[in-house]
Amino acid sequence: MVRSRTILQAAILCVASTAGAEDSNTSFDFFRRHCLSSGPDFDRTVRAAQAHGWTPLGDEVVIGLAPVDDPESIEGWAAQGNGIGQPLFVGVAKNNLGGKSVQACTVATSGVDSRGFERQLFDVFDAEAIDENRSPTHVHKLYSVIVKGRNELVTLTVPAAPDGRDQLMASSIAETQWEN
Repeated sequence: MVRSRTILQAAILCVASTAGAEDSNTSFDFFRRHCLSSGPDFDRTVRAAQAHGWTPLGDEVVIGLAPVDDPESIEGWAAQGNGIGQPLFVGVAKNNLGGKSVQACTVATSGVDSRGFERQLFDVFDAEAIDENRSPTHVHKLYSVIVKGRNELVTLTVPAAPDGRDQLMASSIAETQWEN
């Protein structure tokens, strides 16, 4: 998993554009729209990727987007255009955790204000901090949010020393919702 995360970080840097800190709004809006507002949804995201012509990612990059180990199904894309201000990597995964079917949706990008992104998470969804783990280079944060009555976990990985042009990876993880 460490090798996959390293490959993912290198890939993010390779596609990083000249996006500025103001693009934290665009990144957050994309994450909110595709991962949070209706919860992570594997099939819906696959359809969005096809409809918008997102570029499929290689297996090594895709596995780095999974916030859960050993996903049962995983897909990932580079999303650009259609109002997206900077290149974004998008990944979705399905897994079974503790006997429950869960889905995850991840967005990774570079060149954004990670503090602004996090602030929007609190402002829009009233996120509750659950845990935080620090390394010399990154901070991995875990939040709980309630969206339309649904509990979701949000993970956010940001630089330990953000400078406003940061790498960022945000994931939403929730129990699969079944349609009646």
